Amino acid sequence: MKKADAQDQISRMLPAIKRSAATTYILDSRCRFIYCNPAWNRFAISNGAPELTCEAVLGSDLFDVIPEVLSAVYSAAFQKVLREGVCWEKSYQCSSPRAFRMFRMRIHLLKPQSWFLVTNSLIRTRSHAKVAAPDPNTYVDSDGLITMCAHCRCSRRVDKPAQWDFVPKYLRLRGKASLHVSHGFCPLCCAYFYPLATASAR
Repeated sequence: MKKADAQDQISRMLPAIKRSAATTYILDSRCRFIYCNPAWNRFAISNGAPELTCEAVLGSDLFDVIPEVLSAVYSAAFQKVLREGVCWEKSYQCSSPRAFRMFRMRIHLLKPQSWFLVTNSLIRTRSHAKVAAPDPNTYVDSDGLITMCAHCRCSRRVDKPAQWDFVPKYLRLRGKASLHVSHGFCPLCCAYFYPLATASAR
């Protein structure tokens, strides 16, 4: 496909991408944001992060906002799409304090620029079945860190490290000076969703 044809292809796709309810973005060959659709902006604002709307993230590197424990997983995914030209898919949790949410991510290759079209479609939502109250004596370690699973977003108990609880308030710690979140994987998510991840779920 010639470059001009590829540009025409993207131009034809944009009206549908703009109308889509799926949070969608386009990355260049170095995984830098070059486009985000209106659904991206709605998602950012509704989740209390207006500073992450399209205008703010354009030109930035996707991997600057991916937790380190997920970096190798998604790096391998983009490399596979680039190498094989296939669509890569994965379901993941991205719950809010009020709702349990599952999304389906798809990464498509846009030729010949080697750009990536990434869509994130909501596939399931419901009220949380069980939540825990925030308690610094239970979830905050001696360094002021809360260890949160990068997949299910449950927080690890300090007194019982094998137990991870969903604490909605801790999802909104961005910008808080006294508490900080460190990402890892709870044992179940590590074993089921990310068995090849290099991070442990201690």
